[in-house]
Amino acid sequence: MTTDVGQLEMLLEQLGLTKTESKVYLCLLDQSPLPASTIADLTGTSRSSVYLVLRSLVGKGLIDAGAGYSSRYHAAPPRRALSSLLDRDRAELAAREKHVEQALPDLTDLFERNQDDDTGEFVEILRTLALIGERFDRLQTESQETIDIVVRGPLQVGGSNDAEVAALRRGVRCRAIYDRNVLTEPSIDGNLSEWITQGEHARVYPGDLPMKFAIFDSHTVLMPLLAPGVAGLLAIIVRNRELAATLTFLFDTLWESSDPLEHDLASSTLGPASRRSGDTPRTRPHLAETAERGHDGKRRT
Repeated sequence: MTTDVGQLEMLLEQLGLTKTESKVYLCLLDQSPLPASTIADLTGTSRSSVYLVLRSLVGKGLIDAGAGYSSRYHAAPPRRALSSLLDRDRAELAAREKHVEQALPDLTDLFERNQDDDTGEFVEILRTLALIGERFDRLQTESQETIDIVVRGPLQVGGSNDAEVAALRRGVRCRAIYDRNVLTEPSIDGNLSEWITQGEHARVYPGDLPMKFAIFDSHTVLMPLLAPGVAGLLAIIVRNRELAATLTFLFDTLWESSDPLEHDLASSTLGPASRRSGDTPRTRPHLAETAERGHDGKRRT
């Protein structure tokens, strides 16, 4: 053959054939029909294994075999042979998809039971801004019942907080307590009215909030920290119901001491920027510890 045999072998391997199967099929395309012994000699395959290879290729529809022990083998036309391979792959994929659907409920049940197990490792340290933002979005996305957040400065400006909006739309109760000092921040000013419209329960604390944190489904806590001797932003995730209950008690105490912030009040309190028509939501800056904008324009927590 004048064609690059090595390249054809690689292409056939990418279609799912083994190296030996590729050699045998190409050999039969070049010379057909041939007995098994000749195929073994031409391809450098041992005679003890060439029959296994030939049987596999027959099963895949790439070659045809004559009758009898000394039968000669023919290569199937490439269009029919490759179509047979694709049909086989499609059937295997359909079978795998069916198996996934069958296994998914039990696997999900095992995963959820493990999530409720507080005996394992439950503290995660986040050392980069991107990772903190990704984990915050994930925790909001995974929340099924409640999200409680305490918001104070310093804040960061970024993109819209789609994860919270999606949580609100699927029925998750979201409460947020805002430090009064952050209400004039652009990232709050341009978004709070929209968040309240979407269903967020918002209140304003009259003084300085002692710390910031977020509680998800009463069992997981995300807190940014300022660690002595550690440069940059640091946060921890703690999956522990006792800590979550303690911080929920603190949250409820602050909540009772805070003033409700309704939709109309939000627009009048935050100044003209929040009342401009056509404003698009920017960010929900809960838990941010820096004013640096992420390079991808997304909100970072």
